Amino acid sequence: MQDKVKVFKALSSESRLKIVRLLKEHPQCVNAIAERLGMTQSAVSQHLRILKEAGLVRGLKRGSWMHYEMPVESLDKCGRALAEVFGVRIRPKKTTDGSLNCPPSLLRDCRRKTPGGRTTKGGKP
Repeated sequence: MQDKVKVFKALSSESRLKIVRLLKEHPQCVNAIAERLGMTQSAVSQHLRILKEAGLVRGLKRGSWMHYEMPVESLDKCGRALAEVFGVRIRPKKTTDGSLNCPPSLLRDCRRKTPGGRTTKGGKP
């Protein structure tokens, strides 16, 4: 029961719901989320902490930067919690690995690995 409470509390914030919607697209760094939502980095980090504690997002270390994603298992966890409370079955949508969506102004600072495994710096292979 406590897990469900954490999930519902985590999803009870409009800001966290917006973050979840962005992370459903593909993994993103705190800076990208902050810029897209017009929030401070510290506010985004606090919201991500709550989502992470509820088991809805996970961090991926990419170079010296942390990117966050909402894996399919998290969507399934939300669906199971809703199904139990409301007596309905929700089937999670499968996600695909997308490219990182850091704002162009931040790409030069964002180190990441490309899908092919090459390390890039600032978006340049």
